[in-house]
Amino acid sequence: MKPTLCKLLLTVLVAMGIAGPATAARVTIAQSLDPQSLWPNATTSADTYNAGTPIVESLFWLDASDNQIKPLLALSYTQDSPNQITIKLRPNVKFTNGEPMNADAVIFSYNVVTDPKQTPAYTRYFEGFSKITKIDNLTVQVDTSYPLPPMGLTLSLFFVVPPKYWTEVGGAVAFGRKPIGTGPFTFHSWVRDAQVVLKRNDAYWGKLPENIDELVFKSVPDFGARVAGAITGEVDIAKQVPISSVADLRKRVNLKVLEVNAFTVVHLILSSLEQHKSPLQDKRVRHAINFAIDKQGIIDGLFLGNARRLNGQLLRPTQPGYDPNIVDYPYDPKKAKQLLTEAGYPNGFQVPFKVPVGSIQQGQEVAEAVAGMLGAIGITAKIQLLEAGEYLRQLRARELGPMAISGNQPPDDSHFMMSQYHSTWRYSYINDAELDKLIDEGKVEMDPKKRDAIYRKISALIYEQAPVGFINGGVDHYAVNAKLKNFHPRGDGRYFFYNVSLDK
Repeated sequence: MKPTLCKLLLTVLVAMGIAGPATAARVTIAQSLDPQSLWPNATTSADTYNAGTPIVESLFWLDASDNQIKPLLALSYTQDSPNQITIKLRPNVKFTNGEPMNADAVIFSYNVVTDPKQTPAYTRYFEGFSKITKIDNLTVQVDTSYPLPPMGLTLSLFFVVPPKYWTEVGGAVAFGRKPIGTGPFTFHSWVRDAQVVLKRNDAYWGKLPENIDELVFKSVPDFGARVAGAITGEVDIAKQVPISSVADLRKRVNLKVLEVNAFTVVHLILSSLEQHKSPLQDKRVRHAINFAIDKQGIIDGLFLGNARRLNGQLLRPTQPGYDPNIVDYPYDPKKAKQLLTEAGYPNGFQVPFKVPVGSIQQGQEVAEAVAGMLGAIGITAKIQLLEAGEYLRQLRARELGPMAISGNQPPDDSHFMMSQYHSTWRYSYINDAELDKLIDEGKVEMDPKKRDAIYRKISALIYEQAPVGFINGGVDHYAVNAKLKNFHPRGDGRYFFYNVSLDK
């Protein structure tokens, strides 16, 4: 590397707080934002989840290496009836403060994760749970109000907390600042907007990651700084590196680039809610925006072909409800202008356009390209850049309307994607009774063919109502230290350190 480039990279690293001495036993992760909490059930943010799961563990986990649900704090669950399961817990497991991980802890945690006041981000995942019963110290029975098709995946989102400590510190907020769990790492320190440090838990009940004594999660919203950190070796895992850097990163012997078919759906939020008064409340305007976007041009120009067409729907081809008969809105600026005129806006209009910094791959570039395309049909999209944490706050409060760019990345089930558009959900920017009815039907249908048919109807309705502007599906790239083995990120942006090792 040229000396001037080395100096430039070092300057960037120091400015972003990355540069510093590294040790062979430390794994440093550069991600887009500072965790909002270290309790994984606090928010659906992947960066929050990833920093918390080495400490606080769930009943099961989804292993991305083979896409299988595997035991963790639970050994197994059996489906006793369509509306009842029995969960067998792992024996001889303790939280790091000495509290036992047993049926009482699971029941306490159940009461937390099913309470919308304590766990608003995950209520929809557990809304079907109705009752939990202790059978013995290592067995619980869970009743549901209706059958739950993605039961295993749902249980992998159920994190177990120590009842006494949770109560002593005063609940979710304080627990998330200084959590105690059963995991392979323990909380050590947290410098806000800089880094979280976790230390190896030598009393861990299971197999520890090999040769890793410390995990450091650094908040690095700048994509270029993440790349620089990976190149210089100051960062062992750089999440969401831009496609423009991938070819160079692949040439470096100290790195490997992991390419993950992401669940991400990059789209525009087009709010039709009453509180977001704008021309977007007219469906013709939302259709016009979709016709104005050159989706293939974005994929080819900004992602060098490393992204996928959405084909006018939110689900992926592997998911129930994906309909091959639905196709993307074609790129047709003339049609878009015609629709604007029919809606009463022949000269266009101005609309705020909210964009997060650093959390969606190429997000700012995509937003700028979309703004240019909308400008060509007379819509002036005024970009407002938001720090990632503030963007998430506004998303949850339904303050992003009337228009924003988003990158949905829910767990891999059709209901978890589509339920985000139910009018009662805090991320929803549409209120449609027919859509709500179909979503409610889909969440309880166990028959695969009937379930597929319901979600196809949902896909068709979302296409017609256009609460989103379809852009592209993502491919995530991670720049990873070549010495780090068995690190497998998932398509929803989440990853674990089970079975991971660091070569000396």
